[in-house]
Amino acid sequence: MNRTFKRLDESHRSDHKSGRRCWHLFLLGLLGLATPLTSVAADTASLPIADVHVHYSHDSVAQTPPARVIELMRSANVKFALVSSSDDNGTQLLSELAPDIIVPGLRPYRRRGELNSWYQDDAALAYVEQLLGNNRYATIGEFHLFGETADLPIPRRIVELAVEHNLILHAHSDKDAIERLLAQNETVKVIWAHSGFDGPEAIAAMLGQHDRLYADLAFRSEVGGSGSLSADWIALFKAYPDRMMLGTDTYTPERMYFLPEHASAARRWLTSLPPELAEKVAWKNAHDLIMPVWQKNQQRVTGRVNRHATNDCTADGAAGHWQQDGLTTVLTTAESMTVSEAFDAMIRVCSHDPAAVSLSDITINIDAVMRAHGHGMNYTPDVRAVSTSEHMAEFRVEGLVLHMPGEWEWQVTIKDRGASQTLLQSFELR
Repeated sequence: MNRTFKRLDESHRSDHKSGRRCWHLFLLGLLGLATPLTSVAADTASLPIADVHVHYSHDSVAQTPPARVIELMRSANVKFALVSSSDDNGTQLLSELAPDIIVPGLRPYRRRGELNSWYQDDAALAYVEQLLGNNRYATIGEFHLFGETADLPIPRRIVELAVEHNLILHAHSDKDAIERLLAQNETVKVIWAHSGFDGPEAIAAMLGQHDRLYADLAFRSEVGGSGSLSADWIALFKAYPDRMMLGTDTYTPERMYFLPEHASAARRWLTSLPPELAEKVAWKNAHDLIMPVWQKNQQRVTGRVNRHATNDCTADGAAGHWQQDGLTTVLTTAESMTVSEAFDAMIRVCSHDPAAVSLSDITINIDAVMRAHGHGMNYTPDVRAVSTSEHMAEFRVEGLVLHMPGEWEWQVTIKDRGASQTLLQSFELR
């Protein structure tokens, strides 16, 4: 966090000190004088954590390999992590390596230092629109936006894009900006990063006024810092049991190594809550908000493949289309292929009879050969399953390189429980 925003955050903390004495007295009545301030401790030692505030920016990528980041997350028993990065490369690296636990968010920063300028930078908006055409996300953000800047043209367009692409906003903002964002569209939802660095009474007031607002607790070390929750925090969680979530905020490279410690610390103070509520805050609230959005958005076709491709197995715009052994298979490549330049493709397999062929059991290999020359490609592409349903499995192919012009032949091999079939399609590269 740069110094400018750190000072803003510290001012947010101080703005609400007055009036807290009355709030605390109210809490004693809400909690009941005969009720302990902490609930019966739950067994949270193995409680999964959903971390909705992780960054893996360009300097972190340079210092910590993606495999190590995933190792840290798994060691912390992270059920899933919402990751956004400056630039987007780090997010995509983690998503490709561990799609089972990484949910991508789109941060509008290409490099550090754009926190104070992105909302007036047409290039930043173009960057966001380009990524939305190329990749799939669950959120736009985390972005920094304060006060009336939320009503500038670029932030307004960001809200429009969020609605168009079924995305949640993740805003590091004061209350004024949050209210302005929510007012721009009657359906858009917002995750309030750091809960605005406000106190529990101010958070409760905002959540009470806006049912499309959710709050994360990233970088809030005062929450449960002693190992248990104070009365006012317990009251907030009980008043809004479905709207609070956890986050670490790995805004500097070294904080990536804080993931396991943060998860352990959260599990300690979560014992202050009833077990069911502790589980909600630990991961269920984040899951119920983010995962339906992410699962729906994963079905979109990325911009890196032919725009005529669809989410079914029709032949329109396909580079290859086969119907064999109860399956329909579609290969969709980039709109233009250039000699010796890497490109991506998508393969979709649809089952005519899901009871006979389980798409969850199939694997895909792809090659391209020049029969006249007796050779194939010089590089082995990477094939990853990106979604599987009862009727369709989708695979992403990256790193396809055709190193010379001429007559080629696609060879797509589908393996299902030991049986295999190879599908052939000739094409010409000029």
